[in-house]
Amino acid sequence: MSHSHSTFIQDTEKELKPLNLARTHAIWDAATTGSPEANERAKETEAAYLRFWADPDRYATAKTFLDERSVKDPLEARQIQLIYLHAAKAQQDEETIAITTQLEKEIRQAYTNFRAQIDHESLSNNELEKILSKSNDSGEVEKAWKASKQIGLEVAETIRELARVQNKVAQKQGYRDFFQKSLLLNEIDEAHLMDLFVQLEEVTSSPFKQLKSEIDQIRAKRFGINENELRPWHYGDPFFQSTPEIYNLDMDEFFAEKSPSVLATLTYDSMGIEVRDILERSDLYPRQGKDQHAFSIDLDRQGDIRTLNNLESTRRWNSTLLHELGHAIYNKYIDPNLPWLLRLPSHSITTEAVAILMGSLTGEKEWLSQILGIAEAEADQIAQIAAARERANRLIFTRWCLVMTNFERAFYANPAQDLSSLWCDMVERFQFLNRPADHASPDWASKYHIALFPVYYQNYELGYLITAQFRNSLQQHAGGLVGKKNAGEWLVERVLRQGATEDWANHVARATGEPLNIQYFMESLM
Repeated sequence: MSHSHSTFIQDTEKELKPLNLARTHAIWDAATTGSPEANERAKETEAAYLRFWADPDRYATAKTFLDERSVKDPLEARQIQLIYLHAAKAQQDEETIAITTQLEKEIRQAYTNFRAQIDHESLSNNELEKILSKSNDSGEVEKAWKASKQIGLEVAETIRELARVQNKVAQKQGYRDFFQKSLLLNEIDEAHLMDLFVQLEEVTSSPFKQLKSEIDQIRAKRFGINENELRPWHYGDPFFQSTPEIYNLDMDEFFAEKSPSVLATLTYDSMGIEVRDILERSDLYPRQGKDQHAFSIDLDRQGDIRTLNNLESTRRWNSTLLHELGHAIYNKYIDPNLPWLLRLPSHSITTEAVAILMGSLTGEKEWLSQILGIAEAEADQIAQIAAARERANRLIFTRWCLVMTNFERAFYANPAQDLSSLWCDMVERFQFLNRPADHASPDWASKYHIALFPVYYQNYELGYLITAQFRNSLQQHAGGLVGKKNAGEWLVERVLRQGATEDWANHVARATGEPLNIQYFMESLM
């Protein structure tokens, strides 16, 4: 390893580029084909990528430069900081890399190929979610909910094993456990985060209790049962992470004959943001063997940005597409003159904030009238109900994030404990749900983030907080988003162009003129 920091940065970039390209292509192929060969290649390229970052010399060199504070140029200093963070995350020996990638491959394959079984019939996640959201038969939703948890039994022990390996590596580096290490190396202060989450629990408790009691009344009536008979399967989705049908508003009819990609193009056009090139490269529709989720991926940091979706002409999939394109435009509009190592979003939290902002447009009056073409008076009515639903969504999702983050923190503190009970305790404490009798299944393991995107969920909530702050700035600067070219300009100039030139906290402060302020989010709940 060379001792000039400029050469060190150049060498790192030169070696990393081809590894990154091989890895992103393999991830894409595994998700779009689900084939064992593609999964194997995803595993191998991930291992090569981890091996690169695990190099102890690279880690030591970056650490030395940082400790000496000798790099004066801010862009070079930031690149070294990012090299250090990546390398610190990956410090592990060859054997551990082999074990980790093998366990992850087994888990990924299990999730990708999982189809729930109900009465000898095999159902996709989309089909299960349809039953949970549309059915009003208690027995049917119970079966669908329990079927959605079957995957937990398959993967629980493997996830536990993976957590043990991750903890061991973290402790060897001097961290308390993998949870603490993940936050620190993602530039999140654990004490500040948990403090924020205590505040969120307190301020959302009363409005959530009120909302939940409204939901309980409506859901009990729907299923023809008493409120005390309500169980987790009565709330419209596998985890009660979004608002069940309590508002007399099924917006899907407005989307029925329309193409989500056409609507998305119109939406972004109205802000002066171009997404046609991204859509052309994307894999948009469901088919056998393809990953059933949705994501956005930047393959080369040079313009090859794509999304994977499983589009249907529903509001949910229209929102999802706008959301994933929010991630995609973040990558697309980063200043191409920045060094390659800085051509990525400031943090997953800030790209999440932009994606959430975009995904929520399908409930806004301007979007409904200008993009979807609904008459103004009707659009106004729908938007009011949609706003109430959006508020409910933020409350419900915040409580769900509290479950996930507090569960993961306790999980890594002791992966050997009774996790099924811990999970039920968290669900009761934060979501006020009655635990099912005689149900000892590892439900926690059916949430694929815990296994494959560990210690990530706090980013969604922080994303919501930042979204509220961005929305406030956009409101002041441009008077909204849809149909506002200067909103697109503000977003590109203040948020996207900067890439990873500064950490997320400073980035948010610079873009909006103040540090992260939870007040804007709180106001959105009033």
